[in-house]
Amino acid sequence: MSVFEQLRPFVGLCQACGMIPYTIENNLITNKFSRFTFSLKHRTTWWFTCILAFQFVSLYLAGYYSENRPDNISTDRSLPITVNILFAVNSSGTFIELLLSRWIVMRYRRLRVVVEAVQEVEWLLGEKFLAQHKSSLTTRFFIGFTIILTVTMGSTIVVMPLVPSVLPENPSAVLVAIISFLMALMTILIECTPLLIYLCYYTISHYMQMILLHSETDRAEDQRPLIGAENLKILRRNALIFDHLCHASSELNHIFSVPVLILLIMKFVSVISTSFFSIYYFVHRTDVLENYSLFFPFTFFTEGTRILILLFAADMPVNQVHPQAPHNKF
Repeated sequence: MSVFEQLRPFVGLCQACGMIPYTIENNLITNKFSRFTFSLKHRTTWWFTCILAFQFVSLYLAGYYSENRPDNISTDRSLPITVNILFAVNSSGTFIELLLSRWIVMRYRRLRVVVEAVQEVEWLLGEKFLAQHKSSLTTRFFIGFTIILTVTMGSTIVVMPLVPSVLPENPSAVLVAIISFLMALMTILIECTPLLIYLCYYTISHYMQMILLHSETDRAEDQRPLIGAENLKILRRNALIFDHLCHASSELNHIFSVPVLILLIMKFVSVISTSFFSIYYFVHRTDVLENYSLFFPFTFFTEGTRILILLFAADMPVNQVHPQAPHNKF
């Protein structure tokens, strides 16, 4: 099965949370994936635009009401300046991650090159070979989706004590429901970004592993000793497959390199700051930090996990060209 057919559930998740404005276009003959399209005629595009506008408005309103609350941690003079600085840096992380997720998917031209390169690889490998050597992409997506749901529910629980600080006085039930819905979508969107990076690099590494298997399959099916011309043909085809994969990997690096660097820096700062907050709260019990007692350890654990996922994802294609790569399992 084509990797693009396996990615349909993930694309649907990204469309639902307003992460991508693209729609899948099928081949009219085979009714299988053909390309991603962008058009104002598609509902996906309008949903993306509405969610983007709602999220930026909600972030602005949340920041406005939070700054005018008397128990705002950033304006509490009883706390040391270190806490205020770390809190200011850490609180801007959501907005930056939101911008990075949009920046990644809006680089449509490079994403299109990656899609076309992987399609060429699948054509060279052949449908029969792909059917015999299925990837675990679908399984990995559902594992990631389960983790995303778990993190979303956990985030909802730990931020509940903080919700009153970002709402006006006596809010209506409709306003609370809308804000909760937008917060859930924003959390899913942000969590989809590391999963997108992971699945992209996994796809490249999977097809790199398939090159050697494809060559061995050809030799096993042909019982005759391969003459020089036939062996050269196999080598040229494998070199062409590898060239397409290197091209796709290079384009992915252009797309992800800056966002991943920024994400890693932010998450290292977040891990350090939440550790400092937890230690400070344990030593100095204050009413202002009371509402963050669950938020700090939860953020420490989730941010640390995201760091590991990003580093592991970036290493997968490199790991496949290692001399011991044919024996590696990923």
